[in-house]
Amino acid sequence: MWLYNFLLGFDLKGIFLFFILFVLIADFLRNRNPPNYPPGPLGLPLVGNFFSLDSKHPHIYFTKLAEVYGNVFRIRLGSDKIVFVSGYKMIKEAIVTQAENFVDRPYSSVSDRFYSGTSGGLFMSNGETWKRQRRFALSTLRNFGLGKSIMEQNICEEIRYLQEEIEKEKGEPFSPTGLFNNAVSNIICQLVMGRRFDYSDHNFQMMLKYLSEVLWLEGSVWGLLYEAFPSVMKHLPGPHNKMFSQFNIILDFISQEVKRHKQDLDHSNPRDYIDGFLIEMENHKESGLGFSETNLALCSLDLFLAGTETTSTTLQWALVYLIRNPDIQEKVHAEIDRVIGQNRQPSMADRTNMPYTDAVIHEIQRMGNIVPLNGLRMAAKDTTLGGFFIPKGTSLMPILTSVLFEKTEWETPDTFNPGHFLDADGKFVKREAFLPFSAGKRVCLGEGLAKMELFLFLVALFQKFSFSVPDGVVLSTEGVTGTTRVPHPFKVYAKFLLNRKTLGVLLFIFTILLVTYFLNKKDIPNFPPGPPTLPLLGNVFSIDPKQPHIYLTKLADVYGNVFCMRLGRDKTVFVTGWKMVKEAIVTQADNFADRPYIPMVTRIYSGNSAGLFFSNGKVWRRQRRFAMATLRTFGLANSSMEQSICEESRHLQEAMEKEKGEPFDPVPLLNNAVANIICQIVFGRRFDYSDHNFQSMLKNLTDMAYLEGSIWALLYNAFPALVKHLPGPHNDIFSSSKSLEASIRSEIDRHKSDLDPSNPRDYIDTFLVEEKHNRNSELGFDERNLVLCCLDLFLAGSETTSKTLQWGLIYLIKNPHIQDKVLAEIDRVIGQTRQPTMADKPNMPYTDAVIHEIQRMGNIVPLNGLRMAARDTTLGGYFIPKGTSVMPNLTSVLFDKNEWETPDTFNPGHFLDAEGKFVRRDAFLPFSAGKRACLGEGLARTELFLFLVSLLQKFYFSTLDGVELSTEGIIGATRTPYPFKIYAEAR
Repeated sequence: MWLYNFLLGFDLKGIFLFFILFVLIADFLRNRNPPNYPPGPLGLPLVGNFFSLDSKHPHIYFTKLAEVYGNVFRIRLGSDKIVFVSGYKMIKEAIVTQAENFVDRPYSSVSDRFYSGTSGGLFMSNGETWKRQRRFALSTLRNFGLGKSIMEQNICEEIRYLQEEIEKEKGEPFSPTGLFNNAVSNIICQLVMGRRFDYSDHNFQMMLKYLSEVLWLEGSVWGLLYEAFPSVMKHLPGPHNKMFSQFNIILDFISQEVKRHKQDLDHSNPRDYIDGFLIEMENHKESGLGFSETNLALCSLDLFLAGTETTSTTLQWALVYLIRNPDIQEKVHAEIDRVIGQNRQPSMADRTNMPYTDAVIHEIQRMGNIVPLNGLRMAAKDTTLGGFFIPKGTSLMPILTSVLFEKTEWETPDTFNPGHFLDADGKFVKREAFLPFSAGKRVCLGEGLAKMELFLFLVALFQKFSFSVPDGVVLSTEGVTGTTRVPHPFKVYAKFLLNRKTLGVLLFIFTILLVTYFLNKKDIPNFPPGPPTLPLLGNVFSIDPKQPHIYLTKLADVYGNVFCMRLGRDKTVFVTGWKMVKEAIVTQADNFADRPYIPMVTRIYSGNSAGLFFSNGKVWRRQRRFAMATLRTFGLANSSMEQSICEESRHLQEAMEKEKGEPFDPVPLLNNAVANIICQIVFGRRFDYSDHNFQSMLKNLTDMAYLEGSIWALLYNAFPALVKHLPGPHNDIFSSSKSLEASIRSEIDRHKSDLDPSNPRDYIDTFLVEEKHNRNSELGFDERNLVLCCLDLFLAGSETTSKTLQWGLIYLIKNPHIQDKVLAEIDRVIGQTRQPTMADKPNMPYTDAVIHEIQRMGNIVPLNGLRMAARDTTLGGYFIPKGTSVMPNLTSVLFDKNEWETPDTFNPGHFLDAEGKFVRRDAFLPFSAGKRACLGEGLARTELFLFLVSLLQKFYFSTLDGVELSTEGIIGATRTPYPFKIYAEAR
């Protein structure tokens, strides 16, 4: 009570006033400036100049303050004073002349939380740790290609991926930001992590998204608020919290890469920066120089951040400024055409011969002003700048914007003018005030890499495309300012370029080819007949692109069962009908076992005669035997595979039950289930149906299978030298293939990290073990071929069986009386309380016949893989020279009127005798025949029986009232049903 009475005796207003005066006096005393300290604007007590900042463009605000207070001035943010240095001469004085004094970083609340209180990483470390880490990073990155021709090759390879992605846009407006981030980031990823990421990789995309957001937030008003008032802001909600959570996610991503490297580190053969650091760690365990696993992650993250954002953003500004200045874009095109042309990729050796383009790139960097300020520096000792006293420990910020736009250094500082970097003779000239990479001891350590990337990426893009925006759109040069300055979101058109010189060359080549065609047009005696052809084009444009197999079957009615077509300059002999197809691929199996040269396949397989489907000779025979033996070991010939399929059937049934009787698309579910079987054999595991990467793989698989058999593939194979330079859907084949290969490589890396040679778990493990025993055998046992073999198995093991099950649903829904008979047989033989087994198959002849008829009518692979005559021979009385490409038409076998009673009707009776017993038919060739018969035939038969029976055991399938399911199909490498929806009614 006495305290209460005591307080009542005071005037509360007086207490409040006393408190305010106390705070003001304390703030004044604490923030007194020493004599001759740089001037600056008046600040408010406690908060300083915080609320006078321009939150959108702080660099412009600071530049304007320099006009009032001079090139050395100070501001206060919260309790922290920062001295800003403006103008080229004063900045050079600070960071070059006094480099030793202004090399360290001051304390940063944001960085302290980022780096968990350690003075770590490459950017925020100080003293001997920073010097040692910077030297190590520079030397290690040089060892792995920085500044060398190998890095140039890597950039050129990434350029091809970028160009392919842009071509996919098919001339429609698109945002270039994501593509540039992908491409540029992959370069630093190869140096730091030893690998590139596919543009569809979900984790990679999330890292790039978080990277952009962290850099924006760190340089935004939220980052400044946290720096000024950390003890308050860390307890408040707001976007600044996202900055730290996303930084930790990126750090975890890097940490996972470090973990992956530790698992298969070879001390005698380091692959990248992470490997080099791990080896160095062992030599500096107690050195205190930052060689720890925590600092490895932080240094890798710093390289990842710096190596992605600045260069990618510069390329974005390049599009903005060159679209806004089409006359300059035209001059760049002209110089590229004159020096490089369009038939080879650019190289760094071209740069000296391209002064105008070099000047444009430098002007883009100047006007883009990617890093408007610079990293904070800290005075190591008392010094002076511009005549002002700078005490030890003072934070100093160089304003790079003031240098790049300084009126005394640039003729037209606010105008995009490549002439800033050209002399009167048009030769390139360096400018001292060009400091986009900063200067002095803290100059960007990736400057050389960035210059190489900017030149090669920009030249390659403008070599192939002309960029523009939709009519009426004017791109903004204002930018969004964070740590870096990025353009406002925008979309562009990329128009494929054919210059006049190229058109003239093409016309000349066309004329020469036409003359050559007529001079060399000689018919081989007794060669198969065929339809008349156009010069150079052959029969390409007479083929029905929707149903080529039907068109080819009809040609046999005119020209006989052995006839010839010309696709471009290549002749292909088509073999039709059961007897003639059997003659080619069974009777003459040895002669028609090899594959011919196929341009599209060569590009997918990187020029190697590799994989399981397109290899030849000893490599093919050895790889096929190995694959069959390995697949048998892991279930193809024993009950474990049957159990795996039954288990997957349960997952499939559960997914269908979730539809609760509503109409749904069965295709994704069937794709998931079937793909999981081959995944268990090849990868040793199944994937959840919601797995993003798994779904991405299946999508790429479907796209690839369709396009490989489309008119676009025919055009590519007929005219590869021309079509490979053109935009079009054919480019999607290669990008889908690359995506699949990247996913498979990830699986291989996972296997290598925990491989037990004495206990292989699957095909990949067994291949890796075999690889060690056959390193120099030239039989295909290398990691590149492992990727391709896995790709082939994944393609074949997923696509055909899934398509057959889709056709199964269609034909059973269209023929409900047949579905009823199958259900009755299932109920009689199996019932509904146990799962089916392969032992049930002999007791279910009608169901077996239905499955066979589904395969026949479904006609999943309408043609067949191309074969090549190994020697001169005859077929159907016609002469077939050595090297001739031969295509068996499987459609003509499955619908041969001489072999099937009702070839065009869905009739399970084709496989039943008079007593209802199952009978085999010689002309049943859905898996082809002979030496190239499908090696997964046994697996496919098991899957088809168990999946179909288990589905029909649990569900009755129908479609929406009034809907007639089509049996026409979409033709690619496989024949796919048109999209459809069904009901699955629980039985």
